[in-house]
Amino acid sequence: MKKELSLAKQIYKSRKPFIFFHTHEVTKEVLLAAINENKSMDIDICVDDTGMPYLGHSREYYEKLSEPWDQSIPLWEAVELLANANIPVMVDCKHYGAWRYVEDVVTRLGAANCLVHAFIFEFDFHYIRHDDYYVRCEWLPVEQLKYLKSKFPAITTTASARGLPPDILISDQYQKLLKDIKKILISNQVDTVCLNVPDNTFSNRALQFFLADNILPHVMIDKIDTSGLTELYIGETDLLESASKYTNNKTQIEANQ
Repeated sequence: MKKELSLAKQIYKSRKPFIFFHTHEVTKEVLLAAINENKSMDIDICVDDTGMPYLGHSREYYEKLSEPWDQSIPLWEAVELLANANIPVMVDCKHYGAWRYVEDVVTRLGAANCLVHAFIFEFDFHYIRHDDYYVRCEWLPVEQLKYLKSKFPAITTTASARGLPPDILISDQYQKLLKDIKKILISNQVDTVCLNVPDNTFSNRALQFFLADNILPHVMIDKIDTSGLTELYIGETDLLESASKYTNNKTQIEANQ
């Protein structure tokens, strides 16, 4: 049986960046549009006060940021639709109590179609204040991602950080910090990283720093000019039309350039 390539390995094989479609609200209309256009989907998995899973962020998130609750379809309805499709899915764990459901989702969708993302304790930095958007229940130890990789070898894992210096990618004074971040990623077999620093500070040099050890950085593309970025990365966009198309043969990603 031919071994399936993870999403990360497919991107390396394609030699092109891949742009994920990012959305907070997963309506049936939006989900079907992403499927019909062979794009991708982002699903946030959380649990309510009784431990039942749903699509969305946590109560803590909505109350702390004073945002209205997202109106998404039921989790398992979305999973069923995605399981019958063949598009990449970014699976965001938004509550430590949702982790076991994340594993169920990966099983149903197929590991090779999934990129699993979480904020990790090891990347909880305080170079800048982030109290206003710090949601405690979202954080997990990086070992969770390593365990997931051992259970699903074809999965792509993503670790997110908060509170890093905004100029970390453009100032030489943070070289040790960057090396320490990369060391944690490598030792836990993490495929991609979200630094959550200004996207306009990404350069080919910054991308190469992580790519040298087979780590793909995430870049939100909507408000920056990416024409100068010629190295590989995983992009994210809130606009479906800007997201990459995905081929159906499970061997290659085709970017929507």
